[in-house]
Amino acid sequence: MSPKGSLVAIFHLLFYTLFSFELVQSEGQNSNVQQTNFHRQKRLFSLFNVVQFQNGPCITASDIETTGTCLNGQECTSQGGTLDGNCASGFGVCCVFILTGCNGVVNQNCTMVRNMGFPAADSNTGRTCSVSLNRLSQDICQIRLDFQSRTVLPLGTGEGVCGGTGDSLNVISPHSSSQSAFPPTVCGTLTGQHMYFESGRSGSTAGQINIVQGTGANTDRRYNIKVSYIECDSIVRAPSGCTQYFTDLTGTITSYNFPGGQILVDQLYTNCIRQNEGFCSVQYAESPITTPDPFELTADMKVRTDCGQVNQISIPSSVLVKQGANADEFRFAPSERCGSVFGALPRTEIPSTLTSARGLPFVVNVRTRPASVADNDFSGFSLDYSQIPC
Repeated sequence: MSPKGSLVAIFHLLFYTLFSFELVQSEGQNSNVQQTNFHRQKRLFSLFNVVQFQNGPCITASDIETTGTCLNGQECTSQGGTLDGNCASGFGVCCVFILTGCNGVVNQNCTMVRNMGFPAADSNTGRTCSVSLNRLSQDICQIRLDFQSRTVLPLGTGEGVCGGTGDSLNVISPHSSSQSAFPPTVCGTLTGQHMYFESGRSGSTAGQINIVQGTGANTDRRYNIKVSYIECDSIVRAPSGCTQYFTDLTGTITSYNFPGGQILVDQLYTNCIRQNEGFCSVQYAESPITTPDPFELTADMKVRTDCGQVNQISIPSSVLVKQGANADEFRFAPSERCGSVFGALPRTEIPSTLTSARGLPFVVNVRTRPASVADNDFSGFSLDYSQIPC
């Protein structure tokens, strides 16, 4: 029976019980009207208490880009949330938890971390804002950060440099004392992107977000970051080592700060795609846009598969491609891709699709060189992906 059907059945049962009780009371006891009324009110209160709903995500009334949690009004108020619209067919309220300012502690799932004065910019410089993430339960394995509307942390002096005169964002957690175990430091225009990191399963703290406000006059700094706690058995838990995780059949993967038109230096991370049932491979192609350039990792105007020590992405187990005049001659294409054109055939100047070989993992690895090693004045990448049926 569906949840809706179960609820209707419960109402019918309670109504019948209430009606039978009132009939007996009417026939057998007419002398104690107050006691009967008391019992009637008690049962009516119990009847309305059976209306329950999941405390899932909801869209706020004031901003369709902001997500809240569906709670009843009393729960929202008692937990320090803000009511912003209705949910659950009007039985619940969309409750938003907001942490505004330079420092603080996150104590609720789906909390929005915002800069001081948001949506206006924060022009303070030369300080670090640290947000501690309290562990809500021992069944938390990951944290997901969603960079929502108007998240801009201005770059510093130099090509794609985070920090220094510019801003930067990094995360740490008790999962490991090694910074290499976490996503890279990011900055720039991050709106619409996200980041996963491991939180471990013990301790009172699940992690920390550090936002360094650079020493330059960055008057357009603002951030709006949704913090989600991912349970260990959640279907949206990412495989270990994945910085971004995509669960749809189709989607778009972009380098951090791609909307800002500047690839970030010294990046090393993995984008992962969840394999859907009945799908065995993934097809990738440049996004159909012209600004910023959807694939520009180096100055070479061709597809390169011998990327060496330059900015590159890699897609393991690339598809077999034609080699030479004989259509029967194939080889495994190297997984790396660089240059300023994306595709399967090497040294071509025409963008094309690339299909991964059948099987897992579905990943796009990213590596960019430090500013001191190479010229990084490039836009980065925006790749559309589509899972292919078996």
